[in-house]
Amino acid sequence: MSGVEKIPMLKLGIIGCSKFVYDFIYDCTKRYPLSLVGICDSKPNAEAFRARYQCPDVFEDYKEMLEQTRPDLVISFPNYEDQHEVARDCLLAGAHVLSERPVCLSSNQARDLVEIERQTHRYVMARLNRRFTPSYVMAKNVVAGPEFGRPTMYLAKYHASAYESEEIFIWNHAVHHLDVARYLLGDIILLHAERIYVDPRRFGYNISFRSEGGCIGVIQTSSLQCGEYPMERVEVTGHLRNVIVDNIRSVQYNRPAPKRETLDEMSFIEGGDTLVWTPNFAQLNNFTFYGFENMFEHLVQCISSGQKPTLHMGDTIKTLELVERLCELAGMERDKL
Repeated sequence: MSGVEKIPMLKLGIIGCSKFVYDFIYDCTKRYPLSLVGICDSKPNAEAFRARYQCPDVFEDYKEMLEQTRPDLVISFPNYEDQHEVARDCLLAGAHVLSERPVCLSSNQARDLVEIERQTHRYVMARLNRRFTPSYVMAKNVVAGPEFGRPTMYLAKYHASAYESEEIFIWNHAVHHLDVARYLLGDIILLHAERIYVDPRRFGYNISFRSEGGCIGVIQTSSLQCGEYPMERVEVTGHLRNVIVDNIRSVQYNRPAPKRETLDEMSFIEGGDTLVWTPNFAQLNNFTFYGFENMFEHLVQCISSGQKPTLHMGDTIKTLELVERLCELAGMERDKL
């Protein structure tokens, strides 16, 4: 992070020390000027966290933690149903929030947070980290380039293992991939959705949409596969070329091939053929595919400079409205999920 040593140390609090936070999230903060001042969770989770990390204070009441430690930033991973309330209380206590998705379970809850962001000049960033993964950022730059032309078709699949419930799947998993389409194409309008239901933990959707720029697309998402093999692929078609993100870990940019009719023409040509990105790894490389470090870098820079992060609730609400539209198209009422 350029200039990170010049940024004042920010006080960090954690609400919810789940295994995911323990294994993936908190470790990503070590590069940045963040000082942990307190954690809040049940005693077993808190003890597991403290067995690995130094932590000055442990709380079972997050409001007490907010009052006593006055954090600048809170990593908020509470129970699924409590995310909106906890994020709201953090904003009102003067803290920015990095929250597990979806943060809100309705666009009305999101509008409430948008208003509190406006009043407090503090912001909630949902963990929609694919916007910060190297592969999707590279694909975004390709799609935005003049040679790619107007995006015309979008094809995506995102699968998962059996989920806790259909409601959690929609608001925690499908929301991620609706947001990726918005990130790559701009705002989209859902046109049609079909649902397949196997049992309370296994289900899937085919979702068709059109972007405001005229691109037509299909997203397939389900909890019908096995998490031990690749489950994610996105392809965007432009003018005579396409870009593919495969399993987050690689990017393939297919471009028209130049003529190669003589031996003299057997060389690499700028602007033609296929470019493939697969990162090289040095012996001491700690490169991440999933964008968590990039997400923290962006958020810390915004907090330190007083800027609004790109993923504030005013933007995220548009993705949450797509989730509500998906439920409507698939004929699912909230209390029947």
